[in-house]
Amino acid sequence: MVSSLAWSFVFLSLASSVHAACPGAPAPAYPYRVAAGWSATPVLGNLSRPRGIIVDTKGNLLVLERGKGITGHKLDENGCVKSSKVVVDDPNLNHGIDVHPSGRTLVASTPDLAYQWAYDADDLEATDRRTLITSMLGPGHNTRTLHISRKSPDYLVVSVGSGSNIDEGAFQAGAGRAQIRSFDTRSLAAEGSAFTDGNAGKVMGFGMRNSVGIAEDREGTIHSIDNSVDDAYRVNVVTGQVLDIHNDNPAEKLYTLGQANNANQSFFGGAPYCYTVYDPTPITDLALQPGDYFALQPNSSFNDAWCSANAAKPSLILPPHVAPLDMKFGVKKDDNNLYIGLHGSFNRDTTIGYKVIVVPGQYSDGKWVPTGGVTTGSSDLLTNQNEANCGTGCFRPVGLAFDDDGEKLYVSSDTSGEVFLVRRGSGAFGSFKNHPPSGVMTVVVALPALMWALSQVLL
Repeated sequence: MVSSLAWSFVFLSLASSVHAACPGAPAPAYPYRVAAGWSATPVLGNLSRPRGIIVDTKGNLLVLERGKGITGHKLDENGCVKSSKVVVDDPNLNHGIDVHPSGRTLVASTPDLAYQWAYDADDLEATDRRTLITSMLGPGHNTRTLHISRKSPDYLVVSVGSGSNIDEGAFQAGAGRAQIRSFDTRSLAAEGSAFTDGNAGKVMGFGMRNSVGIAEDREGTIHSIDNSVDDAYRVNVVTGQVLDIHNDNPAEKLYTLGQANNANQSFFGGAPYCYTVYDPTPITDLALQPGDYFALQPNSSFNDAWCSANAAKPSLILPPHVAPLDMKFGVKKDDNNLYIGLHGSFNRDTTIGYKVIVVPGQYSDGKWVPTGGVTTGSSDLLTNQNEANCGTGCFRPVGLAFDDDGEKLYVSSDTSGEVFLVRRGSGAFGSFKNHPPSGVMTVVVALPALMWALSQVLL
């Protein structure tokens, strides 16, 4: 009896310590782990499908919440939330958000439009809305990522995904789908310019099936990360047999696009005809290596050789269906890593992704490159306890945002309605590193039953 009581008090002490990371911090929706040398905690919960996030020039966290608008959150010196308010009340905003390097302008997107506001970071207020980009609405993917170039801040980079899984329009640079454009905001029409207006926006890349993640390295080079095709197959050129290769192909991939103020209007990412090998094993009619291009259904016009000659080579490949939705380059001078948020799979027998990973890199010839080439490996930073079980529920990373000093990384999860803070230093939030360790999470989940049992013992 005494032993049971002692263990109960130990368990209760462990459970209460879970919530001590930030004052008022919510309990996590799902158990998770963080890499050694880092600490993590939820700082916001019960949000309305948080997507894009950004830390403004005054150190405030801005969160785009689907069905609500943009919320602003004042942070303390530890990165914890002190107060919150609605900055923009607009339920049509659904993904893209950024703040101009001056700190005085805010941009955000709906499926059809990109807006700009005059922004006051001190009071968390946005006024004088102006339409920048129009006519982006279409079938299929409806996120419109926005990025204001840090090197050339008059330029706004905008991504529009494909209209379907395999979209023939992706091959047409003028179609306005499956492409990334860079707009000189000084030349936009007063009422906004159409996404396909070639005088306003120059194509940085087309044939980009769904490049949701856009990031700029410290040299000013723009990179995008592409979500590749679902339900992939291969028509064997020898036998004509249709092979299901979707579990392990094609790769998700990182592209290096160049400077925002000097768009390469001929950059072709491969879609809808050409895709990138991740695992060559199931493609038996051709000797391929990871990172090579292949055609789903080779013909006289679009075949493996044509793809290899015409599609831009990726700088990095990731496993298929991990669904990268955002990425950020390290901010600290000695941090040459690339941080990528993986939303996770639905088109695979075993789920994969659902985490934040780190890819080592270096700067060469004015741009970031992965240290080991196209197949450079990654390490896990913030993960669910078992990504193979995520079909039944997990947090799903969407947006990433570093603070100015690069010590604190914020991560949004839309399906769980959370924002996490991941901080350097294993003691950054007191007593825990992996939050919560499996034993602690078991106690948290079982706490009501434990309380009941304790009450029975004390009767």
